[in-house]
Amino acid sequence: MKKTVFISSTFRDLKDCRRKVWDTLEEYNVNVRGMEKFGARTEKPLETSLAELETSDIYLGIIAFRLGSIDKKSGKSITQIEYERAYELQKEILIYMMDENSKVYFKNIDRGKNYEKLEAFKSILDKNHTRDTFVDEDDLIDKLRRRFNELLSKKEKLIETQINEYDNSKSIINKFLLLPKLYSGKEIKIKIKLIEDPFPASNNVCEEFNLNFGSTLGYNIKIILPKINENPFQYIFITEDLVEDILKINNKNEIEVYAKILFSEKNIDKYKASFITKELSYIPGATSVSILDNINWKKLYQMHTEIIEGEGSIVLLLTKILKNDH
Repeated sequence: MKKTVFISSTFRDLKDCRRKVWDTLEEYNVNVRGMEKFGARTEKPLETSLAELETSDIYLGIIAFRLGSIDKKSGKSITQIEYERAYELQKEILIYMMDENSKVYFKNIDRGKNYEKLEAFKSILDKNHTRDTFVDEDDLIDKLRRRFNELLSKKEKLIETQINEYDNSKSIINKFLLLPKLYSGKEIKIKIKLIEDPFPASNNVCEEFNLNFGSTLGYNIKIILPKINENPFQYIFITEDLVEDILKINNKNEIEVYAKILFSEKNIDKYKASFITKELSYIPGATSVSILDNINWKKLYQMHTEIIEGEGSIVLLLTKILKNDH
């Protein structure tokens, strides 16, 4: 039996997002409801949307930085009223919010009372749901397609050329290394191996990437797939919602995950936190070579090493664990 998806969002600022969502849903055996196809009716727009919502199975809420049209009677946005009705009817609810660091035109950002109402609405969504974020239309569609693949069936007659997700991830990584600020927040699929034991994330890392200090773990990692010439990502960080799952994984195993690539303009010199104060005594310069065996000290002191400092910092943030290879 076909499921029905109801698309709820503001229109003017998210018109392109909505169009791409409609196009994507064409790949699936599904009915779609949204303001684009309500047509002319005697009912008021809000009555029409609620009637369509009530016959739907899935509520898809796409939230950016505008409150949108407001119902004069309740003072709430149409999008919020649609959500509240879906919540009341216990529909399957999917919430995607535009990332705060996304590039947005000034005209598409609310101010004043509308901003306060929008923030209050977002707080309700955060309280009631595990929502996802997106940085642009393509990022939204990538995440929606993965979710739709779990909830919906593909059209039988659809001839589809699937893009290898690892190839797509490699392309995003290459673009990110050229334009990190533009591609920060994009989600990629990678196969990784965890190296060494986990460590607590430093306060510097948590402040730069808006993570909770004291409840965020980090790992050194090796990227297995996609195949890249050099591994640009030394660390992946894990927030409290995935900590228990990651701690169950044997470091010898390779795992498939989704992760966000994050960029900071600040050079972070400390990634690992320490909660115990220690006093260290050492001979300057000795620490870096004392672990090496069979050193020719005369040649060592004649060696010249050039260090090229990186500008800014890049890390990965785990968003989902897919598979654990035993």
